[in-house]
Amino acid sequence: MRRVLNVSLMTLLALALALPAAAGEQIEKDGVLHIMNAATPPGGNEVIELEEVWRHGGEDDEDFFGMISQCLVGEDGNIYLLDTRMSEIPVYSRDGERLTTLSREGDGPGETRTPSNLLFMPDGKLGIVQVFPGRVTTIATDGTPGDVITFSDPATGGFLQMFDCVSDGQRLIVTAEKINPQSQTEQDRTNFVTAFETDGTEVVEFYSNTYHWDFLNYTYDDLALNRVDFRKAAVGPDGRVYVVTRFDDYRIDVYRPDGSPDRVIEREYEHVKRSEVEYNRLKTVLETQLAPIPNAKIVVCEYNPDIAGLFFGYDGNLWVGNSGAGRDEPEGIMTTWDVFTPDGDFLKTVSARCPGKGRNDILIWTPEGDAVMVTGFQDAAMALQSQGALGEDDDGEAEPMEVVYYRAK
Repeated sequence: MRRVLNVSLMTLLALALALPAAAGEQIEKDGVLHIMNAATPPGGNEVIELEEVWRHGGEDDEDFFGMISQCLVGEDGNIYLLDTRMSEIPVYSRDGERLTTLSREGDGPGETRTPSNLLFMPDGKLGIVQVFPGRVTTIATDGTPGDVITFSDPATGGFLQMFDCVSDGQRLIVTAEKINPQSQTEQDRTNFVTAFETDGTEVVEFYSNTYHWDFLNYTYDDLALNRVDFRKAAVGPDGRVYVVTRFDDYRIDVYRPDGSPDRVIEREYEHVKRSEVEYNRLKTVLETQLAPIPNAKIVVCEYNPDIAGLFFGYDGNLWVGNSGAGRDEPEGIMTTWDVFTPDGDFLKTVSARCPGKGRNDILIWTPEGDAVMVTGFQDAAMALQSQGALGEDDDGEAEPMEVVYYRAK
């Protein structure tokens, strides 16, 4: 795991370790340990003040971004951004100087189309995750193309739609969906989280869910589909794998490296209803995507998934974004995360104080405890998924995306 500790991070770690870590109630269900946490953590809320260091993008900057979806900091200290829409990796120095651009859109060596994630491979190369056809394209930090890793078995046929990929330092933990046509109008799909060797050999499966699609009688129901997709799986410091397995439940299933169930982390939580704007925008996206299916029915849940995403933070704890994050925050607070110990005890909440729109912009934390804000992320993501049917603001003009580098005070 790549971490470079500085003085400010050591201070944050000391504060985290000083907090009371009252354990959640431990009960056993069907032979699996469940950690049942209350709605409020014993450590209260910690506010991190973020100070702007530099920014790029926007109307008056020479740099243009399509949709920045990931940020990594290399051992060289450089900052690697993933532009999903442009299918490229802008590279910056810590001081904000644009150094180079890696990869580009295409099917050649080191190239991808609409990548969904960026990770450091066990050998130090960058891994670029492509959604369809699902694969990981590797590239060295000097731009030299590497191998392309595929995860489907040619003998079984079908296709692979890849949502995400993270690494435990040795293996690749892939979140994807196998698509196996049964006829011209029917498919079997299997959504899974599985560990693979870096050559694409399957090692162990953590989670899977199979469903049948009949396109002559098709209903898309986001609640019933219950798909594990983007940013819904993470790897802990000890190799355990954490997966969000429920749409309508604040629940995280934890697996040991060998694939066996370790525990389930739960938290008392009330569903957050989608606003009318959110509901209508999502419905428009789905109508656009499902337009090729005759008479497709669309059922949009009235509330958002309880967990929007999760990751392991710079402090070694599990950070969870819930469906209420960025809504009705106190003045000056951009968004808030729930923070759990790796064993699942609700430790505290952490809020970021900086300018920003919590339901549209995103913050990506670096291994040092700095943060990168991507403005207009949700608008850009919806525009991409809707093939341009959405993406404009209330004035009828899309705002150029900005990338802002913050340092914790």
